[in-house]
Amino acid sequence: MTNFIQKNISKTFKLLQGCLGNLHFRAYQNLCLTLLTLCFSLFSYVEAWSQDGTSALRPGVLELKVGDALPEDLWNLSLTVINHPEGKQTIRLADYKNKPIILDFWATWCPGCITSLQNLDTIQRELPNEVVIIPITNDNVQKAEAFIKERGWQLPTVVNNSILQEYFPHKYIPHYIWVNQEGIIEAITGAEPVNRANIKTVIDGRNLDVANKIDLLSFDSKKPLFIDGNGGSGTAIKYRSLFSEAIPGLFQTISSVISDTINHTSRIYGINCRALTLYSLAYQKLQSFPEERIEYEIKDSAKRALFVTTKDGQTSKNHLFTYELITPLNASDKVRERVGVDLQHFFGLSARFERRLIDCYVLTALPTLKHAFSKGGERKDNLFGEQNEEKYIQNQTIDFLSGYLNEILPLAVVDEMSYRGTLDLKFPQPDIQNLKPLQEALRKQGISLEKGNREIEFFIISDN
Repeated sequence: MTNFIQKNISKTFKLLQGCLGNLHFRAYQNLCLTLLTLCFSLFSYVEAWSQDGTSALRPGVLELKVGDALPEDLWNLSLTVINHPEGKQTIRLADYKNKPIILDFWATWCPGCITSLQNLDTIQRELPNEVVIIPITNDNVQKAEAFIKERGWQLPTVVNNSILQEYFPHKYIPHYIWVNQEGIIEAITGAEPVNRANIKTVIDGRNLDVANKIDLLSFDSKKPLFIDGNGGSGTAIKYRSLFSEAIPGLFQTISSVISDTINHTSRIYGINCRALTLYSLAYQKLQSFPEERIEYEIKDSAKRALFVTTKDGQTSKNHLFTYELITPLNASDKVRERVGVDLQHFFGLSARFERRLIDCYVLTALPTLKHAFSKGGERKDNLFGEQNEEKYIQNQTIDFLSGYLNEILPLAVVDEMSYRGTLDLKFPQPDIQNLKPLQEALRKQGISLEKGNREIEFFIISDN
């Protein structure tokens, strides 16, 4: 193809010289320069085409696989060679029919290829009539010849032949095609199975039991693994930590630690979650922890905004995250510890439970509490009903009352009551400016609500 273009360019220049002899020298020079540029572009295109191994030159070429017979057009394909012991410039695979053939795709820049090819050159000298080893390289002729000569190799090497790349597409080298005496592809492998024992197996006509090499031709190392199938579906992942933006079309979901004993992995995830919800994956107690006992000691306003809602109570889509962790099979607490480490690295924040001494209200039981023991019946209340009406709880626990008080009182409420049964209580609407009516009503029913100082557990998220 290249020789054809060169000959025609030469003829075109001679024709131009004859036809344009009367042109002004500058015009003639500019025309020649334009033609040279066009020719250079054509050469560059042909070279890139050859390196890509595209099948556009041979639309009928089909990828050959293990078990396929070599087609006649491949047997008779003229292959350009260097380093041939008889000085030949071309060979055909048909020249070696009825012998085992090993095609070795290699390059001068590939250390593994060089080590293996050195060994194959030795084996070929030992078995000159039993097997045919044909190295194939895309390196240019001068570079390949100098490289082979320096090492004293005797193997003839195929150069400048993209058609073989089309029959045997691959992404990584060394790449070996094993063809048996019947012209059937016995195996396609990497370097590891290429040894005397396996070569002798093929020579003896026995089946070659080796792992076949499969290259993912569409793999792009510049793109993330397993996204859009880049590298496969990801079903064999053993460890992965993933953060992303919200996934449209999915609701907020969090999981427990999921143990897969078949694949020996543990998995936990949170989909379309606020940052604080992700922290509840690492610190499970947060899932029922009072929000008023969560402190944000974060100076960066952008980071702080991740944990607070807008004035209308909505969370920005930019503040929702999706997270997934897959680890080797492990205990749930160990998996959650790993989630905590991931969150620290991703958000650049530290998190911890910490006990702090604070002013608070303390609920304690009085001897008369037995009079408030519930008489049973339906569990109900009106704590969040209309303002200024008398409040009541029926057949509810003290936790229900302390949770309500924690929401409306200016200080935290600490429950120090030992009673864990249910209660029937009545009391006036709490007034944070004057708590005496509430305190007196609760006291009459056996409950003390007084100010005090206590160490209370808080969850702290702070700058590192």
